[in-house]
Amino acid sequence: MPVDVPARIVAHEALNADHRLLTLEAPGIARAAKPGQFVMLQVHAGRDPLLRRPMSICRVPGAGRRRIEVLYKIVGEGTRLLARQRQGATLPVLGPLGNGFRLQPEVRRGAAPRVVMVAGGIGIAIFPFLADALRRRGVRPLLLFGARGAADLVYTAPFRGRGIPIQCATEDGSRGARGYVTTILAPLLEADGPKPLLYVCGPTPMLRAVGDMAVRAGAPCQMALESQMPCGIGVCLGCVVACAGNRSGPAYRRVCTEGPVFMAGEVRP
Repeated sequence: MPVDVPARIVAHEALNADHRLLTLEAPGIARAAKPGQFVMLQVHAGRDPLLRRPMSICRVPGAGRRRIEVLYKIVGEGTRLLARQRQGATLPVLGPLGNGFRLQPEVRRGAAPRVVMVAGGIGIAIFPFLADALRRRGVRPLLLFGARGAADLVYTAPFRGRGIPIQCATEDGSRGARGYVTTILAPLLEADGPKPLLYVCGPTPMLRAVGDMAVRAGAPCQMALESQMPCGIGVCLGCVVACAGNRSGPAYRRVCTEGPVFMAGEVRP
């Protein structure tokens, strides 16, 4: 069950001009959280903006599981207000929410398939927590990280520190391959042999492209969808996404409760 708690800001680090790493003291959330879940975070003490912001749980650091990390990019008024919050301040946080990534029994040391995490932009925020869970199973995944430019390839230290190989692609060619992350994913899906197990998070156009590639290749693919979420608990129906449905037409699922993680082909982002 999610809890709504006042969470104290333990640290608030600027990674660059646009990206921040927020560490919150929230034991009830940290102990219950699973990779792929999120929280609804009130960005400051006032009521403008009224609605909380959905934020992926980036990591649960430390053995005591008392804190959560949130990685975010400053893109609007809500995140600009959040960026002004200082260490020691308290923010209301509701979580953990949603259905996270599923770690199949075959995901263990020495077993196929190969595990590949595919991140686009700030979608990287969801993967450090997953990487920690895979590491406990003895699995070292490959990270494919795509972004507009080198400045957006943030917070790779948790992966490098765990010996996780990283391949990058940037739209401007400033680091790694030039192009989208699909440029470096395609050879893995086209290779002979067992297809990799994909975990994916990023902007909607990237999710569509990667999901389509995975379905065509027959690769199992879990996608964490990004969506505006007014409530985060399934009441407002503001985050519905179309799924396969039936002869009567498409059915819809709520990203906040049935998701945010869906199988490729199950929904249309």
